[in-house]
Amino acid sequence: MERRGSNIRERRVNPLQLTKLLLIVIGAISIQACAVSAPTPAHDATAAELSGENLDLMFATEFPVASKEEALQKAARAYGDGDIDKSQFYLIRALQFDSTDTEILAQVGNLHVQQGNNKLAARAYQFALQQDPEHAASREGLGLLHFRAGNDTAAREHLEAAVASDSTLWRSHNVLGVLADRDGDFALAQSHYATALEIQPQADSILINRGYSKYLNGDYLAAGIDFNAVAERSNNAKAWRNLALVYGRLGLYETALETFLQVEAERDAYNETGAIAMSNGDYQDALHYLHEAVRVSPTYFAQAEKNIAEIRKLGTIQR
Repeated sequence: MERRGSNIRERRVNPLQLTKLLLIVIGAISIQACAVSAPTPAHDATAAELSGENLDLMFATEFPVASKEEALQKAARAYGDGDIDKSQFYLIRALQFDSTDTEILAQVGNLHVQQGNNKLAARAYQFALQQDPEHAASREGLGLLHFRAGNDTAAREHLEAAVASDSTLWRSHNVLGVLADRDGDFALAQSHYATALEIQPQADSILINRGYSKYLNGDYLAAGIDFNAVAERSNNAKAWRNLALVYGRLGLYETALETFLQVEAERDAYNETGAIAMSNGDYQDALHYLHEAVRVSPTYFAQAEKNIAEIRKLGTIQR
């Protein structure tokens, strides 16, 4: 039987034509490869210095990235998925292509802060500031690190420089408010808190700090309004405790006790209320709450016993 299609002539490829075709394809690949950025020793050195421990081991099976842009896309995707380590891994890869990018350096610093690597975070911010001494995000990052370390002078210097470059950095304004409170400059503190709240009105920390500033200045009612707002909307433990302090300072001890009980064990709530009454000079009230603290405590309550002994000592002196 005759095969179908037998009348079709077989096509033969000329060897010279095949060689030309391969040269064209290889040439196109070479042109594409030239368009992809490549790591350099200088960029590699910076990336290696800022890399956290074991990132390469953790993500050894990940495919390599061909460019800074691809690395940043993967870093953003990982961060959106809540994978901080993988996001950091790809940011470091991005730095291998360009270690002078201040935004990437600041992001690396921020992730190191989240991971508790403060030394590496500070180094990342410093690298960014070497490229741009006025880089606001890196100034803020360093300022916040100094603040947490208790270096108020350095913190103020960096945070003031940060808001001078970018007035929308609410965290900088918030901490500058705290530093002003420590200096007793309550008016300046309130100004910083007001600016921070305009930028980020839902940040609990700003409202708590503003309330505490008012508390320090003796404006207990206004402080209570701020603390109550945060406690009600976020059930924030610090806000509840500070609100209880306000009630205690106003002599509303039962209300203070009820408020402490929102976030503390019964014995601690009684002890805290007694301690406030003690500091107010209301020793009989203080003894009542402190004795209750001892009564409800399942074990020996040294702090309450110490407060009771102190009141008895004060009573002896008065007599």
